[in-house]
Amino acid sequence: MKFEKIRKSNQIFIFIALIIAALYYGASLLVPFTFAVFFAALIYPLVTWLEKGGRTGKMLSSFIGTFVVFIGVGLLIFFFIRQLGVFLQDIIESREQVMNYFFSMQRKMADITGFSLEQQDQMLRDSVMQILNVTQSYVSGILAGVTGMLLNFLLVLIFIFLILVNREKFMKFLMMYVAPDRREETRNIISKTRVVAHKYLWGRVQVMIILAAMYLVLFTAYDLRHTGLLILFGALITIIPYIGPFISGTIPILFLVIFGGTSGEIISFTIIIAIIQLIESYVLEPLIIGSEVEQSPLFIILAILLGGIIWGPAGLILFVPLFSILKILFDHTNGMEPVGYLLGYDRPGAGENWIDKIKKKFKK
Repeated sequence: MKFEKIRKSNQIFIFIALIIAALYYGASLLVPFTFAVFFAALIYPLVTWLEKGGRTGKMLSSFIGTFVVFIGVGLLIFFFIRQLGVFLQDIIESREQVMNYFFSMQRKMADITGFSLEQQDQMLRDSVMQILNVTQSYVSGILAGVTGMLLNFLLVLIFIFLILVNREKFMKFLMMYVAPDRREETRNIISKTRVVAHKYLWGRVQVMIILAAMYLVLFTAYDLRHTGLLILFGALITIIPYIGPFISGTIPILFLVIFGGTSGEIISFTIIIAIIQLIESYVLEPLIIGSEVEQSPLFIILAILLGGIIWGPAGLILFVPLFSILKILFDHTNGMEPVGYLLGYDRPGAGENWIDKIKKKFKK
């Protein structure tokens, strides 16, 4: 009996190791395919609405859904690259202003600390070299990942179209491996995973839109330069839980410091950014996203770390909803229910619409 338990545990560990190896070495194929699956889940309601009542055929509705993804993502990429180009051009033109500001900060530091300008220059060179050595590999990895994602965008679109066209065929294929008495339960599980993927992505889109609106008001009030770039980047980066919001709030503060904000403006701007981040993290995400993901914060962090190790930047985005789908599968698999419970997050009112939650709070 004891030997049997050890053998079974070894089989589980070997299976997990094989899965991780397959995810790592098959990333070039699995990453675009997984993006396509989630995008297909996001636009699935639109596709089914087009097909309902004979409005369009399956082929045309699938093409329209894929085209919507192409337009949406393409416009985001276009505006981001355009705003980035304007920013780089502005940096080149305002180089003298930035350097003058830097020299004035050096003089203030010399008065406060007693370090001469030469000593500060040497300390700065040493610090910059250390930072560059540490971050070079990470930056290279991120840029390579982003470039790879852009190059794979066409492949993602092809996958989206084929998944939508062949969705019924995939369902029949899965049912061939399921016992007749469990087919209805399997359909319910697949439906739940699709709903979770759709609601997670749609919830993220809602959070991004609300966050972008708050940033627009704040940046306009402070007359912050390159508002468009900061809003686009700040909203998009929040798709990475915990890490994204921190970066989203830090970069606008750095922009205000670099482009000559006064001490009072920097302090007040930082306080408002912190308030927005608290609203995003503790109000918007729990209300809009939390009830859909139903995942423990501990395992969200583990999903981010594991995804970054295996799939790089794409894994930071994809592994959180993938863990949510795993939770559903564990909840409906005999013997794996405790794992599903461990992955989950006990939250009162889970499953309610976020608008209903806000109404309930006002009724108290």
